[in-house]
Amino acid sequence: MPKVSCSNKKTEHHLRNLTLFSYICLRMPRKPTIEELENAPAFEKVLTLSYNDIASFVISNLKTLSLPMMLIWTVMTVSFIMTIIYWPGVRYSPGNPGIFRGLALGLLIIPLLLVPVHEMLHLVPYRLAGAKDIRIGSDIRQGIIYVTAHRFVAELKLFATVALVPFIVITAALAIAIVISSPWYRWVLTMALFTHTTMCAGDTALLGFLARYRGRKVYTWDDADSKEAYFYAEREKTHVI
Repeated sequence: MPKVSCSNKKTEHHLRNLTLFSYICLRMPRKPTIEELENAPAFEKVLTLSYNDIASFVISNLKTLSLPMMLIWTVMTVSFIMTIIYWPGVRYSPGNPGIFRGLALGLLIIPLLLVPVHEMLHLVPYRLAGAKDIRIGSDIRQGIIYVTAHRFVAELKLFATVALVPFIVITAALAIAIVISSPWYRWVLTMALFTHTTMCAGDTALLGFLARYRGRKVYTWDDADSKEAYFYAEREKTHVI
């Protein structure tokens, strides 16, 4: 009976893995390249956003009616009301009467400690999606910190994941901490929740803008060197009668 060598077994195993990988690749929807987005008639550029204009763009889109923006406003409203309810001395005798210490913790120290966590949560979906050149930057004048994947095309689903993961994870974590904490710390943590939620407004403002292209394929990529983000939507199909 012929023997199968170890090398032949490894070759067969490699071929099976290669076949499985090829099948997965064929099943995955193909993303257009940057050149196709720029030049193909199937797409139109709907927004060029300079990093220098992010703050003004966010402010102008805060009232956009979309599910992500409604979530932001809901969490901000609830956390603001809870901050008033749990203000020391209003409805309970505080176990820790440090008003100024509580304000510093809730409005400054905890939100600052959450910044690196927030940005890392932005980074993870990009990394899992295969982005290689991921950069973190800031603009002190606008008061923003951003994560960008240089020249990496992202579809709307991935972009929404990148945008919402920090909001969902940190909001859930703070909500659990609020539930299990004493009244004084509930007050501190509701202020931290309110402050962190305002930090998520930029991401949801962009999603709100893109919601107007619902039903069409949407893609985006960033040129981190030029500090610009580009957004494209599939052109609407014209029906000939």
